[in-house]
Amino acid sequence: DLKVIITSATIDHERFAEHFNGAPVLEVSGRTYPVEMRYRPPAEGQELSRQIEEVLREIQRDERQQGLPVARDVLVFLAGERDIRDVHHHLKHCDLKDTEILPLYARLSQAEQHRIFSSHRGRRVVLSTNVAETSLTVPGIRYVVDTGMARISRYNARTHTHRLPIEPVSQSSADQRKGRCGRLEGGICIRLYGEEDFESRPRFTSPELQRANLADVT
Repeated sequence: DLKVIITSATIDHERFAEHFNGAPVLEVSGRTYPVEMRYRPPAEGQELSRQIEEVLREIQRDERQQGLPVARDVLVFLAGERDIRDVHHHLKHCDLKDTEILPLYARLSQAEQHRIFSSHRGRRVVLSTNVAETSLTVPGIRYVVDTGMARISRYNARTHTHRLPIEPVSQSSADQRKGRCGRLEGGICIRLYGEEDFESRPRFTSPELQRANLADVT
């Protein structure tokens, strides 16, 4: 007997089950904790680096008011390497005490990527692309700061070229990012865009089959 098992964290399972003649759906949920949602649209003309700095300072103030003895780690989702470098450069020159800033993206060496798993003191801020959305889990994250953007691979059939435009992520991807801070305890997700913006986004990311050059498939 042949069994085909399709797994995904963000799949439209109702659509797939319907297509395969009512195939059974099994949901395997790990233990998660409640995540508080906050929306922080940027002020007009506000730079992304400055916006993230203000969010980090807001987190510091909240922890001081709550009297938390240990600073909690932050995972920041950015669109690409350039944004990560710009924000990294800006934050290094801010007076963020006892804070380690680490970049994370696919082109980093394995040793550099594994730095996120090393022990540390104080707060760690990880600046990541969507590689931390599903490919790996950054440990110990209490806060997620989501810009709501990512580079999405697309093939242009008219010009026969591949592009990596920066686009808003879907609702399912945004929810997947939110879940990164609810693994070990309750977390806080801060979206750097409005709630209306989130509600207007497509529920799921368009399938790669619709974005790729099928002539390359072997």
